[in-house]
Amino acid sequence: MAAKPCVVQLVGYSNSGKTTLLTKLIPLLEQAGVRVGVIKHDGGHDFEWDQPGKDTWRYREAGASLVAITSQTKTAIIEQRPTSLSVLVERLAQAGADLILVEGFKRESYPKLVLLRKPEDQELLDFVTHVRGIVSWGEVVEKDLPQFDVNDIDAIVSFIRASISK
Repeated sequence: MAAKPCVVQLVGYSNSGKTTLLTKLIPLLEQAGVRVGVIKHDGGHDFEWDQPGKDTWRYREAGASLVAITSQTKTAIIEQRPTSLSVLVERLAQAGADLILVEGFKRESYPKLVLLRKPEDQELLDFVTHVRGIVSWGEVVEKDLPQFDVNDIDAIVSFIRASISK
C-alpha cells in the first residue's frame, strides 16, 4: 500500500491570491518529483465543468447522477452531489498523489497556510485551526508561525516539501 499523501490547505478570503499561488507552486513541486493533486472548494457556487452543448453536459442535463469521460490522456467524473473533503483526499491518494493541495475549506482540520492580503485579513487567524504558516503581502502581527512573502515561492515550496517528509 502506498504511503498516505501529505495534505496542505491554502485558505484565505476571496481574492487573497490562493489560486495564483497554487499555480506557481504546482510546477515547482512537480519538477521536484512530487505528484501533486489539487482540490478546490467552490464555496456556495454551482460550478460548471463541462460546456453546454457537449455530450457530457447533455448527459447531465438528461438527469444522469454520474457522468464520466476518458481519453488517452485524462479522465473526469462528474457527480451530481457534494463530496466531503476527506473522501476527495482519499480518492486523490488512491490515484497516487504524494501531496494534496487544497484551496479553501477553511473549517477542515488539515494543516493550513493562511493567505493574508490586507492587514484586516489577520482576523482569519482567530478562527482558522491547524495553521502551520502565513503567506502575506506585508508584515503580520502573529509571530509564533513561519511567515512567507507571497512572492517567495521557493521558500514556500521548501516549507511544503519539508512537510511531506515528516
